[in-house]
Amino acid sequence: MGDLSSLRLMAVATTLVVVGTLGFHNIEGMIAEDAGGSHLVNSFYCAAITLTTVGYGDICPSNEMSHLGRLFIVALSFCGLGMFCGPVMDLSASWKDRLPGGVVGPGLFALLFGTSLFMRIEEMEWNVAAYFAFITGTTVGYGDIWPKTDNGRLATALYAILAVNVIGGMLEPAKRHLSEFCMATPKAGTKSKEPVGETKKQEKGEQKKKKKEN
Repeated sequence: MGDLSSLRLMAVATTLVVVGTLGFHNIEGMIAEDAGGSHLVNSFYCAAITLTTVGYGDICPSNEMSHLGRLFIVALSFCGLGMFCGPVMDLSASWKDRLPGGVVGPGLFALLFGTSLFMRIEEMEWNVAAYFAFITGTTVGYGDIWPKTDNGRLATALYAILAVNVIGGMLEPAKRHLSEFCMATPKAGTKSKEPVGETKKQEKGEQKKKKKEN
Protein backbone atom coordinates (compact mmCIF):
# COMPACT_ATOMS: atom_id res chain seq x y z
CA MET A 1 0.00 0.00 0.00
CA GLY A 2 1.36 3.45 -0.88
CA ASP A 3 1.70 6.44 1.39
CA LEU A 4 -1.46 8.26 2.38
CA SER A 5 -2.07 11.66 0.83
CA SER A 6 -2.66 14.22 3.59
CA LEU A 7 -4.41 16.52 1.11
CA ARG A 8 -6.89 13.85 0.01
CA LEU A 9 -7.43 12.81 3.61
CA MET A 10 -8.30 16.38 4.59
CA ALA A 11 -10.60 16.72 1.57
CA VAL A 12 -12.54 13.56 2.47
CA ALA A 13 -12.74 14.50 6.16
CA THR A 14 -13.96 18.02 5.31
CA THR A 15 -16.59 16.63 2.94
CA LEU A 16 -17.88 14.25 5.61
CA VAL A 17 -18.10 17.03 8.19
CA VAL A 18 -19.95 19.32 5.77
CA VAL A 19 -22.41 16.58 4.76
CA GLY A 20 -22.92 15.65 8.41
CA THR A 21 -23.55 19.27 9.40
CA LEU A 22 -26.09 19.75 6.59
CA GLY A 23 -27.89 16.55 7.59
CA PHE A 24 -28.18 17.48 11.26
CA HIS A 25 -29.20 20.99 10.31
CA ASN A 26 -31.93 20.14 7.78
CA ILE A 27 -33.42 16.78 8.83
CA GLU A 28 -36.12 17.23 11.46
CA GLY A 29 -35.71 15.63 14.86
CA MET A 30 -31.95 15.21 14.64
CA ILE A 31 -31.21 17.59 17.52
CA ALA A 32 -33.16 17.91 20.76
CA GLU A 33 -35.51 20.90 20.86
CA ASP A 34 -34.25 21.98 24.27
CA ALA A 35 -30.58 21.92 23.14
CA GLY A 36 -30.40 25.71 23.14
CA GLY A 37 -27.78 27.80 21.39
CA SER A 38 -27.14 28.14 17.68
CA HIS A 39 -28.70 25.43 15.52
CA LEU A 40 -25.80 25.66 13.05
CA VAL A 41 -23.19 25.22 15.80
CA ASN A 42 -25.16 22.32 17.25
CA SER A 43 -25.31 20.70 13.81
CA PHE A 44 -21.55 21.01 13.32
CA TYR A 45 -20.96 19.71 16.85
CA CYS A 46 -23.22 16.68 16.32
CA ALA A 47 -21.62 15.89 12.97
CA ALA A 48 -18.12 16.00 14.46
CA ILE A 49 -18.84 13.83 17.51
CA THR A 50 -20.69 11.33 15.31
CA LEU A 51 -17.92 11.04 12.72
CA THR A 52 -15.21 10.73 15.38
CA THR A 53 -17.39 8.12 17.18
CA VAL A 54 -17.27 10.10 20.45
CA GLY A 55 -21.07 10.28 20.75
CA TYR A 56 -21.83 11.88 24.13
CA GLY A 57 -25.58 11.42 23.61
CA ASP A 58 -26.35 14.86 25.02
CA ILE A 59 -28.31 16.84 22.42
CA CYS A 60 -28.32 14.44 19.48
CA PRO A 61 -30.09 12.47 18.37
CA SER A 62 -33.44 13.49 19.81
CA ASN A 63 -36.29 11.17 20.79
CA GLU A 64 -38.37 12.48 17.87
CA MET A 65 -35.89 11.43 15.19
CA SER A 66 -37.47 10.21 11.95
CA HIS A 67 -36.63 7.05 10.00
CA LEU A 68 -34.74 9.22 7.52
CA GLY A 69 -32.69 10.63 10.40
CA ARG A 70 -31.85 7.15 11.66
CA LEU A 71 -30.74 6.07 8.19
CA PHE A 72 -28.63 9.19 7.89
CA ILE A 73 -26.89 8.55 11.23
CA VAL A 74 -26.20 4.92 10.29
CA ALA A 75 -24.59 6.01 7.03
CA LEU A 76 -22.64 8.83 8.69
CA SER A 77 -21.41 6.55 11.49
CA PHE A 78 -20.33 3.95 8.94
CA CYS A 79 -18.31 6.57 7.07
CA GLY A 80 -16.89 7.88 10.35
CA LEU A 81 -15.67 4.45 11.42
CA GLY A 82 -14.17 3.83 8.00
CA MET A 83 -12.44 7.21 7.98
CA PHE A 84 -11.29 7.93 11.53
CA CYS A 85 -10.62 4.29 12.50
CA GLY A 86 -8.91 3.62 9.16
CA PRO A 87 -6.90 6.21 7.19
CA VAL A 88 -6.71 8.68 10.10
CA MET A 89 -5.29 6.04 12.44
CA ASP A 90 -2.86 4.91 9.73
CA LEU A 91 -1.71 8.50 9.22
CA SER A 92 -1.27 9.04 12.95
CA ALA A 93 0.84 5.89 13.11
CA SER A 94 3.09 7.19 10.32
CA TRP A 95 3.81 10.75 11.47
CA LYS A 96 4.98 9.65 14.93
CA ASP A 97 8.19 8.26 13.39
CA ARG A 98 9.09 11.67 11.92
CA LEU A 99 9.01 13.58 15.21
CA PRO A 100 11.79 13.68 17.82
CA GLY A 101 10.57 11.93 20.95
CA GLY A 102 7.83 10.07 19.13
CA VAL A 103 4.22 10.64 20.14
CA VAL A 104 4.73 11.56 23.79
CA GLY A 105 5.30 15.27 23.20
CA PRO A 106 2.40 15.92 20.79
CA GLY A 107 0.10 13.66 22.82
CA LEU A 108 0.79 15.47 26.08
CA PHE A 109 0.44 18.81 24.32
CA ALA A 110 -2.98 17.77 22.95
CA LEU A 111 -4.20 16.72 26.40
CA LEU A 112 -2.83 19.86 28.10
CA PHE A 113 -4.28 22.07 25.37
CA GLY A 114 -7.69 20.39 25.69
CA THR A 115 -7.58 20.70 29.47
CA SER A 116 -6.82 24.43 29.39
CA LEU A 117 -9.37 24.94 26.59
CA PHE A 118 -12.25 23.39 28.53
CA MET A 119 -11.21 25.06 31.79
CA ARG A 120 -11.42 28.45 30.09
CA ILE A 121 -14.48 28.03 27.85
CA GLU A 122 -16.66 25.70 29.92
CA GLU A 123 -15.23 26.79 33.32
CA MET A 124 -14.49 23.19 34.35
CA GLU A 125 -12.21 22.24 37.24
CA TRP A 126 -8.76 21.19 36.01
CA ASN A 127 -9.27 17.50 36.85
CA VAL A 128 -12.69 17.42 35.17
CA ALA A 129 -11.32 19.24 32.11
CA ALA A 130 -8.39 16.79 31.86
CA TYR A 131 -10.78 13.84 32.12
CA PHE A 132 -13.07 15.33 29.48
CA ALA A 133 -10.13 16.01 27.14
CA PHE A 134 -8.94 12.42 27.49
CA ILE A 135 -12.29 10.68 26.92
CA THR A 136 -12.90 12.97 23.93
CA GLY A 137 -9.48 12.40 22.38
CA THR A 138 -9.77 8.63 22.81
CA THR A 139 -13.36 8.72 21.42
CA VAL A 140 -14.75 7.06 24.56
CA GLY A 141 -17.33 9.79 25.25
CA TYR A 142 -19.25 8.32 28.19
CA GLY A 143 -21.80 11.13 28.23
CA ASP A 144 -21.42 12.02 31.91
CA ILE A 145 -19.86 15.37 30.93
CA TRP A 146 -20.54 17.44 27.84
CA PRO A 147 -20.24 21.07 26.68
CA LYS A 148 -23.15 23.37 27.50
CA THR A 149 -22.39 26.53 25.48
CA ASP A 150 -22.02 27.32 21.78
CA ASN A 151 -18.35 28.13 22.21
CA GLY A 152 -17.84 24.95 24.20
CA ARG A 153 -19.53 22.80 21.55
CA LEU A 154 -17.57 24.44 18.77
CA ALA A 155 -14.30 23.94 20.65
CA THR A 156 -15.18 20.34 21.49
CA ALA A 157 -15.98 19.53 17.86
CA LEU A 158 -12.69 20.97 16.59
CA TYR A 159 -10.71 19.36 19.42
CA ALA A 160 -12.27 15.94 18.74
CA ILE A 161 -11.36 16.09 15.03
CA LEU A 162 -7.76 17.13 15.72
CA ALA A 163 -7.09 15.12 18.89
CA VAL A 164 -8.19 11.79 17.40
CA ASN A 165 -5.18 11.93 15.06
CA VAL A 166 -2.67 12.88 17.77
CA ILE A 167 -3.91 10.64 20.58
CA GLY A 168 -4.43 7.82 18.09
CA GLY A 169 -0.68 7.96 17.53
CA MET A 170 -0.13 7.63 21.30
CA LEU A 171 -2.13 4.41 21.31
CA GLU A 172 -0.07 2.83 18.52
CA PRO A 173 2.67 1.41 20.84
CA ALA A 174 0.01 -0.23 23.02
CA LYS A 175 -1.61 -1.68 19.90
CA ARG A 176 1.73 -3.03 18.66
CA HIS A 177 2.70 -4.66 21.97
CA LEU A 178 -0.74 -6.19 22.51
CA SER A 179 -0.77 -7.54 18.95
CA GLU A 180 2.62 -9.17 19.49
CA PHE A 181 1.47 -10.62 22.81
CA CYS A 182 -1.71 -12.08 21.29
CA MET A 183 0.04 -13.69 18.29
CA ALA A 184 -0.15 -17.47 18.19
CA THR A 185 3.11 -19.26 19.06
CA PRO A 186 4.10 -22.54 17.37
CA LYS A 187 3.70 -25.67 19.50
CA ALA A 188 6.78 -27.39 20.84
CA GLY A 189 8.25 -29.90 18.40
CA THR A 190 6.49 -28.44 15.37
CA LYS A 191 8.31 -26.89 12.47
CA SER A 192 7.22 -23.67 10.89
CA LYS A 193 5.68 -24.08 7.47
CA GLU A 194 7.87 -23.04 4.61
CA PRO A 195 6.63 -21.87 1.23
CA VAL A 196 6.36 -24.61 -1.38
CA GLY A 197 8.83 -22.83 -3.65
CA GLU A 198 11.48 -22.70 -0.94
CA THR A 199 11.02 -26.40 -0.15
CA LYS A 200 11.54 -27.38 -3.82
CA LYS A 201 14.67 -25.25 -4.05
CA GLN A 202 16.10 -26.98 -0.99
CA GLU A 203 15.31 -30.42 -2.44
CA LYS A 204 17.02 -29.56 -5.76
CA GLY A 205 20.04 -28.24 -3.90
CA GLU A 206 20.34 -31.45 -1.88
CA GLN A 207 20.02 -33.56 -5.04
CA LYS A 208 22.85 -31.62 -6.78
CA LYS A 209 25.01 -31.98 -3.69
CA LYS A 210 24.52 -35.77 -3.65
CA LYS A 211 25.38 -36.04 -7.39
CA LYS A 212 28.62 -34.16 -6.84
CA GLU A 213 29.56 -36.44 -3.93
CA ASN A 214 28.87 -39.50 -6.06
